[in-house]
Amino acid sequence: METVTLTYKRPPDRVNYFQQQLLYLDDDVIVTSQRVKPSTPILQKGETVLADNFAAVWFVFTGLWYDVGKVYNLNNEWTGYYCDIMKPVKRSMNTTGELDCFEITDLFLDLWVNPDGSYEIQDEDEFEEAIQTGAIDTTLAKTARDVLNTLIVEVESGRLESRVQAVTHRMKFTDFQDYVEKLP
Repeated sequence: METVTLTYKRPPDRVNYFQQQLLYLDDDVIVTSQRVKPSTPILQKGETVLADNFAAVWFVFTGLWYDVGKVYNLNNEWTGYYCDIMKPVKRSMNTTGELDCFEITDLFLDLWVNPDGSYEIQDEDEFEEAIQTGAIDTTLAKTARDVLNTLIVEVESGRLESRVQAVTHRMKFTDFQDYVEKLP
């Protein structure tokens, strides 16, 4: 399995690098996987749905202002989708035309989507602080909020699930459960 570097930026000046397994790549999407280390666990209906060492399969769509992480717990059970509101991905190709690394700039707002389609907005406090401190300007903040609202419409209409399923079909993955079980 090929490894690729994600350059993760968070305004005003935070930069982290993550090694991820590249699962699939085409002009429309980059699909990677990794074990996650969130800053805080996410609980939904009394259950932990995102915590240290949970597996995530990331769908990073070209030209869209969000990504989608399909999250699996330590028992390899799907717990939901974690969606980051972000600037569109930037790709960096090596001299042979293969993906060398990709870069995202996080815009603080996130959306957790449960398997039943219910959802919860995450990190609004961090988003408001970023606006207050000038880490993001009001124009970018408005764009981030608009993207979040559009994403909620996509969740409610089923379009987000359809988008993920279409990529999964192109990848010829029927289920990620067996794959994440073997993820280091």
